[in-house]
Amino acid sequence: MTKKTMLALTCCLLLAACSNNREKITKLEQIAGKRICVLPGSAGDIAARNKYPNSDFIVLVGSADAALTVKTGKADVFIYDKSVLQKIIEKNEDLVILEEPVAKLEVAIALNKENLSLLSAINNALNVLKDKGILQSLRKKWIDTKYETPPLFDSTTAVEKKGSLRMGTCAIYEPFSFQSNGKYTGIDIELSVLIGEHLGKKIEIIDMAFEGLIPALQSGKIDFALSDFNVTEERKKSINYSLPYIVNDISALVKK
Repeated sequence: MTKKTMLALTCCLLLAACSNNREKITKLEQIAGKRICVLPGSAGDIAARNKYPNSDFIVLVGSADAALTVKTGKADVFIYDKSVLQKIIEKNEDLVILEEPVAKLEVAIALNKENLSLLSAINNALNVLKDKGILQSLRKKWIDTKYETPPLFDSTTAVEKKGSLRMGTCAIYEPFSFQSNGKYTGIDIELSVLIGEHLGKKIEIIDMAFEGLIPALQSGKIDFALSDFNVTEERKKSINYSLPYIVNDISALVKK
């Protein structure tokens, strides 16, 4: 084989490799072996590692960063809560969510393991809100309905408040907890207001990095956390979870 032939063959192999790396992903089975963005410890992280153990995992702390990594071609897919991914694709026309879900997840309120009285009180509040159809209304309002401007909600109440509860959140995950016009909003924020109304407590919002929420619960710096907290067996070792208030898909975000 001549040098010229070898060079041509090498070029063909390189082009084939590049073409394979840029393969358009339309089905879950194509994800195996690809570069997958995950958020550490999330249900999406666990599901991705279980389903695609031989893939390359890129661990990032925010959904916006993960989406940008896929958008710029530095990763092939981002696996996470479909509710969050849906808000991302509404603002990024070159990204899409694969139709078939990777897995299912539950979203719940996180609490200190020793604070069983607050756990019981919050579960009671959630049951009341569920029975009244309010949890379903919140899901329809924030998750199932596309909105250009975040929905409004009344943060005032006529209920007499005795004391306060410190709620930890990471306000970068639309539609769960985020900022709009300088105010905290999202399904988690509205839910916290409703729980505070039920318990007769003022809710003090403490915004922090997501990875700081569990340590803050354990140290008593916050009373509970509402921040798209996926229920995982690993996290159950460190914290308690309320009853789930959302059941959703874990989905895959890819380039169109």
